[in-house]
Amino acid sequence: MDAQISLEYDRFDEIRRNQGSEQANQWRDAHSNSSNNVMTDHGHEIEQYYAQLRRLLWDTRRLDRRGFMAALARSALTGAFAGMLPRIANAADPVTIMSFGGSYKAAMMEAFCKPFTAKTGAPVQYQEPYNFSRIRAMHQAKAQQIDATLAVTDQVTFVAEAKMATPIDWNVVDRSALSPVQVSFPNMVGFVVQSNVFCYSRKKWPGDDHPNSWADFWDVQKFPGRRALRRSQPLQMIEAALLADGVTESEFYPVDIDRAFRKLDQIKPHIKTWWNDNSQAQQLMEQEEVDLIYMANGRATQSILENKAPFQIVWNQAITEDGRYQGWFVPVGCPNPQGGMKFLDLIGRAETQAVFARMIYYSPQNEKAYDLLPPDITKELPLSAKNRKIAHIMNYEWWSKHSVPAQRRFESWLQG
Repeated sequence: MDAQISLEYDRFDEIRRNQGSEQANQWRDAHSNSSNNVMTDHGHEIEQYYAQLRRLLWDTRRLDRRGFMAALARSALTGAFAGMLPRIANAADPVTIMSFGGSYKAAMMEAFCKPFTAKTGAPVQYQEPYNFSRIRAMHQAKAQQIDATLAVTDQVTFVAEAKMATPIDWNVVDRSALSPVQVSFPNMVGFVVQSNVFCYSRKKWPGDDHPNSWADFWDVQKFPGRRALRRSQPLQMIEAALLADGVTESEFYPVDIDRAFRKLDQIKPHIKTWWNDNSQAQQLMEQEEVDLIYMANGRATQSILENKAPFQIVWNQAITEDGRYQGWFVPVGCPNPQGGMKFLDLIGRAETQAVFARMIYYSPQNEKAYDLLPPDITKELPLSAKNRKIAHIMNYEWWSKHSVPAQRRFESWLQG
């Protein structure tokens, strides 16, 4: 009986995605009986869960991140999802994902992993730190161990060209719940948009005369202080150098690599720390070990708003993705492709992406998520109207053809 119920769940969801809720409800009513009434309310329960999540997001719009997390934990929404499961779900195979650690992982767990387990019965095995080289090596060796993961920046085009992603099963992933930008690349579900910004110490520069551009970051005479940049993002460091050197947006591509390294030569003696891990950057900021620091916007906002780091984000010339270049996919040859597809279905939805944005301040790619976010959160996101207007948008299509030699040159330069 349990296996039959599971098959009916799958059939119901397939009809709902392909033909709509009305047709699915008609099929459900025709196939329900008094001995199998668990099927009767399945569709309503799924719709009710997302409605309850939308209501929670609205009711908590005035709460900060910690207050929101507490409300989410008290809401019993996970229990509501668990009530939808057929009894066989307890034996579901685990789904192994790879993503970033630290506070990013905490946000992933609350927004996606815990609801996924409650919805499917499948535990999520979370591997960190994120390492695209390892995912690529497993693909090339035909020994893939990851069921779902993300590609960022120029990795996205590499995944598409190398055919690393399993074709999306639209009987599992609800395409109608996605925004057009989320299907910009084949076999990927669009996730979030991130900016890389620099932040300055408000203790060091408390007034209006503070660094406000990459040229100011480079100006060690006017703005002396301890500086930190990121070793593990060479492409962004190259672009920051060109912004500091006055290259205009219309002149940016093709990138003048030699010019960038001449500018990097100027700042290199003044960098106290070349950091690798986002958690390390947050520590540098929160312990006030630096005065100027390059960071991911979400981590910076967390440290400033929640951990009271006395810093200010400079959104001017924020080095920003163009809105398409982060996506989740199911790697070819993975152990549990069906589970991976179910994870993609959850990760692309407006409601769960809104929860994620509330927790780590990255812009959702699902446009419907913005209707669920309060203005004080939206203004902290990379794609807010104000922030996007003054951002520098990276061209990852260009970098996808030129990144490898630039990355190698940067690492060699850094060690020299």
